[in-house]
Amino acid sequence: MSLSIAAQIAARAADAGFDLCAPLAITRADAPLPCFDRDRALGLIIGNTRALWPRFLAARRAGADPLDRYCEEKLAPLVSVTPGGGAIFFAHVRGETGWLPIQSLAQRAGLAELAPCGLSIHPIYGPWIALRALIVIDADGPARDAPPVVKSCDCATGCGPAREALARAGDPFDPRSETWRAWAAVRLACPAGAQHRYSDAQLRYHYTRDLSLLDQSGR
Repeated sequence: MSLSIAAQIAARAADAGFDLCAPLAITRADAPLPCFDRDRALGLIIGNTRALWPRFLAARRAGADPLDRYCEEKLAPLVSVTPGGGAIFFAHVRGETGWLPIQSLAQRAGLAELAPCGLSIHPIYGPWIALRALIVIDADGPARDAPPVVKSCDCATGCGPAREALARAGDPFDPRSETWRAWAAVRLACPAGAQHRYSDAQLRYHYTRDLSLLDQSGR
């Protein structure tokens, strides 16, 4: 039953452009995340590659709100697929106890490795992914954690360009200034999954949320 529910959610999420879905177990140690009195409840990390961009733009033309709202509108209804109930937590929403630790959860799920530069690195798509939400389902989760992500490179010691770009980035970027370019350069410097990189408009929008990019032709 758990596998069937997970497959349904993954398929519906992919239809909306969220083409990454990985299961993991949520336990009492993950409180305040719920485990529904189970030793290992089923959690699903939902994310996306560049596949999200055309679907998001199509929804934008139809009048939908920008990206965070699009995520909520498309992903929140997926909880209704679960006959026993569930809950959803978004990476962009800060809860009473802080931000969802979605990068560490994605690492536990075997979806992406948290690199020293702060980016989550997928074994195929490299840094060209985004982690959007965690769905926790009142069903049994995996009996054991996923094996570690297979690293495509070692950015701590082996990737000079990424480390140099990180050093130039300095303080957290301000989307209202040009400092976002330095942080984008960290992602661009990573050689992993380079063939899956975002388009220029998608990359800039993720860092700046410049709405004018959504209305440009030639996306």
